[in-house]
Amino acid sequence: MKILFLTDGITPFVQGGMQRHSQLVIESLAKRGNEITVYHFVKPGLEVDYSKAFTKEALENISFECFEYQDLGWFPGHYLGAQKEISKRYFNKLRSTVKSFDFIYTKGFMGWALLKQKSQLGIEVPIGVKFHGMNMFQKQADFKSDLSKFLLRPTASWILKNSDFIFSYGGKITDIIHDQCGTSIVEVPTGIESDWLVDRPNVNNPIRRFVFVGRFDRVKGLPELYDALNLLIKLHSDWEFHFIGPIPSEHQIKMKQTVFHGPIYDKEKLQTLIASNDILVNCSISEGMPNVILEAMSQGLAIVATDVGATSVLVKNGLNGMLIEDSTPKRISDALYTALLKSDSELTYWKCESLKMANEMTWESIGPRLETAIQKCIRG
Repeated sequence: MKILFLTDGITPFVQGGMQRHSQLVIESLAKRGNEITVYHFVKPGLEVDYSKAFTKEALENISFECFEYQDLGWFPGHYLGAQKEISKRYFNKLRSTVKSFDFIYTKGFMGWALLKQKSQLGIEVPIGVKFHGMNMFQKQADFKSDLSKFLLRPTASWILKNSDFIFSYGGKITDIIHDQCGTSIVEVPTGIESDWLVDRPNVNNPIRRFVFVGRFDRVKGLPELYDALNLLIKLHSDWEFHFIGPIPSEHQIKMKQTVFHGPIYDKEKLQTLIASNDILVNCSISEGMPNVILEAMSQGLAIVATDVGATSVLVKNGLNGMLIEDSTPKRISDALYTALLKSDSELTYWKCESLKMANEMTWESIGPRLETAIQKCIRG
């Protein structure tokens, strides 16, 4: 297949869950022999070495159109304006070749300008859109986030209704898409690289060790988690909580049970540190399908997470951990306390089931599913 892939960035040149997913999808499809043309952007002056993002095998089937763009806006709606501007630049470049592709895979708002011109130019190539987490249709943490959500919704709804196919991780993401439009939904979860997988979970720690991995972002629910730890300490004090990510010192809870490691960019060091814990805690207010949960599962950790986005595809109550109804401090605290009371054998069972599930979600398994799904979209 000849696939045109429009994304707002790929790791490691742009950091983020959506950009990481773009990189993994492109790598997987290219390694399977598909010809992928990638449109992406980077900050001005950034040196781009594609060998840092893709294997030699995949690069044989990938061509790139790299754009420089820096969003310097700050006013309400500047993000959407920047996204639309990028989509216009993409369209102006691809308009003469767009009909030569078998399928067009667009991330977020990147296909907006193309979709606007599709009928006028007689473009019959099927277009599939992927909104990473449908966050603009999920609960938000504060007024600022709510305002941003409502600014994004109309354009997002228009894109969903005018695309031929919509890719979903499953879970509540599919429910949200159903509520927005009747376009064909293609469910394909994300995957994990096989080199993340361990042979077996580590032995349980004498003192239960929880870990949070993520950026400093209000949607990740850190204030609620901190309040939950203050509640938990009154019920049980024999635990440790480790934080991995760029959390500023002024936003770190002060407790003898907590350890802040900062950001860790070395893959092996990150894997080792995650594996040294027992339970990953993901208390996000809204989500897509968090890579960090799958990464923790691949290291043999049990999971406690809020039931948002497609988290329920990864976390099964009583099987490999617990789903929390919402991100209120009391519910988080109750879930952590329940996890603390689990016996060693029960915790080991959770860990083993996590690893078993992760083994079934490698890109060696997910890649063929995605390829088959796209082939079905092309055939109609």
